[in-house]
Amino acid sequence: FEASAKDVDRMVRAAAAAQPEWDALGGQARAQLLDRSADLFEEHREELFSLCIREGGKTLPDAILEVREAVDFLRFYASEARRQFSGPMPLPGPTGEQNELRLHGRGVLASISPWNFPLAIFTGLASAPLAAGNAVIAKPAGQTPLIGALAVDLMHQAGIPKDIIQLAPGSGRVVGGALTAHPLLRGVVFTGSTETARMINRTLAERDGPIIPFVAETGGQNAMIVDSSALP
Repeated sequence: FEASAKDVDRMVRAAAAAQPEWDALGGQARAQLLDRSADLFEEHREELFSLCIREGGKTLPDAILEVREAVDFLRFYASEARRQFSGPMPLPGPTGEQNELRLHGRGVLASISPWNFPLAIFTGLASAPLAAGNAVIAKPAGQTPLIGALAVDLMHQAGIPKDIIQLAPGSGRVVGGALTAHPLLRGVVFTGSTETARMINRTLAERDGPIIPFVAETGGQNAMIVDSSALP
C-alpha cells in the first residue's frame, strides 16, 4: 500500500481533530503509553529482528541493537513527558509575582525517517513529538515500510489512538510532498539526505502564516579512506 495525496489529507485532518484530546491527557498518561509501547517492542522483538533482517538488510547483531535503540527512545521520551509535561513548572518571580511555564503540543507533525535505521530512527522521530502532546504522521523510508507498519501497530496495541500515530508509506515525492505542504501541518522532524532537507525547507519557507519548525538530521560531510585490507 502506498498513500496518495488524498490519503495524506485525510490522515492529517483526522490527526488534527484528535490532537487536542491527546495533548490534554498530560505527560504522565502519555508516558505510560510510551512505556507500554516499549514493553510491546520487547515482547515482539523476534518479529522486529526478522523484519530488520529481511526488509532492512541487517545482520542479527545489528537487528538486536536496532530494537534496543528503539526501546531506549520510547523510554527516554516517556521520562521526558513526565518531567516536562506533567504540570506547570515554576519560574522566577523577581518582584514577588508567581510565574509558571506550561508546555503543550503544537498540533500535527510529520516524521520522515531513513532506510538505514528503519526502526530506531523511525521510533525516535515519532516518539518525541508524541511525548510532547502532538499527533504524528510517520513516513517510513520507501525501502522499509513493513518495519514502520509493525512499529505503529504495536503503538496502537499499547493504547496510543490510531488517529494520533498514523503510517503514511510511499514515495518522498508524493507522500512527503503532500505532508510538508499541508496547511494543517505544524512541524516536521526529518532524518535523511541534505538535498531532501533543503527541498523540505524551501516548501515550508514558501508557506504563508506562522513559521513551521523543521528539525533535520542530514548526511555527514566526513571523508572515509578504505584500503585493500578492509573487509567490505
